[in-house]
Amino acid sequence: MTEAPAEPPVRLGPAAANVARSIWHQKELLALGLVLGLALGWFALPKVLSSGSTYDTTIRMKVLQAPVDAILKVPPAVGQDQGDDSSGASPDVLKDVVVADRVVEGLRKAKRLGAEDELTGPGLLDRLGITPLAGTPFVDLSFTDGNPRLAVAVVQRYAEEFASSRNKVEATRLKAAVRDLEALAKKLDTPTASGEPSAAAQDVRDKIRLAQESQVVGGKPTTIVGRPIVATNAPPLSNKVIMALGLLLGLGIGAGAGLLIETAFRKVASPTDLEEASGLPFIAEVRRSGIRRTPLPVIDRPFSPAAEDYRRVGTALERQGLGTDIRVLAIASAEPGDGRTMLAANLAHSLARQGREVVLVSSDLRRPDVEKLLGLGQGPGLAEALQDDPIPAIAMLVSINDHLLVLPAGMPSRHPGELLASKRLHETIQTLRQMGIIILDTPPARNSADAITLSSVADATLFVAKSGATRMRSVREATNGLRRDRIRQLGVILVGTRSPWLRSMTTRGDLRDQPEAELDDLEPTSQARTVPFGPRPAAPAEEPGENGDRSEDRASEVTDLNKAAERNRRAAE
Repeated sequence: MTEAPAEPPVRLGPAAANVARSIWHQKELLALGLVLGLALGWFALPKVLSSGSTYDTTIRMKVLQAPVDAILKVPPAVGQDQGDDSSGASPDVLKDVVVADRVVEGLRKAKRLGAEDELTGPGLLDRLGITPLAGTPFVDLSFTDGNPRLAVAVVQRYAEEFASSRNKVEATRLKAAVRDLEALAKKLDTPTASGEPSAAAQDVRDKIRLAQESQVVGGKPTTIVGRPIVATNAPPLSNKVIMALGLLLGLGIGAGAGLLIETAFRKVASPTDLEEASGLPFIAEVRRSGIRRTPLPVIDRPFSPAAEDYRRVGTALERQGLGTDIRVLAIASAEPGDGRTMLAANLAHSLARQGREVVLVSSDLRRPDVEKLLGLGQGPGLAEALQDDPIPAIAMLVSINDHLLVLPAGMPSRHPGELLASKRLHETIQTLRQMGIIILDTPPARNSADAITLSSVADATLFVAKSGATRMRSVREATNGLRRDRIRQLGVILVGTRSPWLRSMTTRGDLRDQPEAELDDLEPTSQARTVPFGPRPAAPAEEPGENGDRSEDRASEVTDLNKAAERNRRAAE
């Protein structure tokens, strides 16, 4: 007999995992929601929950038989006397509309009733509950309202007013009855032959004595027993339960706000997010620079994780044809500050250090950042090569090292979009193509059409996004725009990712991760690495540091720069 197959374990589906991941991306909102939940549970929820409750207020009264009624066998005012077949009076005798009107008027004068309260004497009697306790002279008066103070005031005042009114009436009745009975006894008081009072007169005096004894023993016919008792219509929630409800409510608000923000303003956080937003294959990631912030880790910190990642990007691109089929590569991003310029500069340096001939073009004519990153001053460049009276682009190249040249953005005399739309852009790129690998630092794709124009003259485009900063919606719009114009896109690069702690501990010079600096906050790199056309400055003396061969490398590099500058001058001529 074969055993039944075991049921597969229940696993979190991709949709639920995406929702959980999206909420976790906005964990700050979750924390804020918990704080809000504590405030709700402490202040708001108790008032809200109590506002929907009603309060039953009950007061007990002792309603005895009137002393006058003790003269004859009169049933009790409320209920039925035990052992007596006579029926008692209805509890409705305790409802006095005059007393009710006085109670409502007194509450209005005491400002216990607001303008919105429409309580009247008959309305009070309709809501007043009277419950006799069988076999006893006790009666419970109750009143229900959403305001506990009003309910207490109603039953307290009505009981006091009713007791005072009935006691006065019964006292008046007793005096009148005693007076009338005394007069009757005098009429019947005819002495008998033996000199004793007549039996009829004696019987009347006995009834007077019975009424007086009833008043002395029983006391006032109507009294209030105890204080009003207030009870809610449902058991109240404890403080712990209310706080738990507040925390759950705050957590729900925080999670909902996080999902809303992630849906509308979700940011790229992982390679999976970047692939999902762009629809392009993921090529590589670049980790943050570390404690010592530098825009060019390939040069300044060649052993850092960021430098290794930039070299890995270059190797991956070479496998896809960079340097053979792809001679002109455009670096694009969706928004400013996505690490596009830093990737272009470090990639150019990495390829140049491997012996590749590279030309880095600062093609963002609106806001050039390559010059700032490399420490170049303002001078002629791409804009002058595209104007009506153009200057050859080769004549404006700046040599960085033996294998790396830079074409600055220049100073546009017309609108940058008009300059880039001219046919001279294609001619300029074709001229530079013969000098090696061309890397174009393009403007942000979402801000202008310049990125599409520059990508159209390139052999391929590499898209860059910054972890935790670039919005997925921006990536989707930018890549779709390039796709609509049939721009060849190699893939996506994610920069600014965090390194695992153990990996950064084993990496030379990086003990922990720090946020990567923006270009505006970085110090320009050493001017000794940039040698424009013209007389070469002497190499500055270097003091020996922790690496003994550092000064020798710099001197050799400057010699190579002079040779490259001389070669570029001859090519320009």
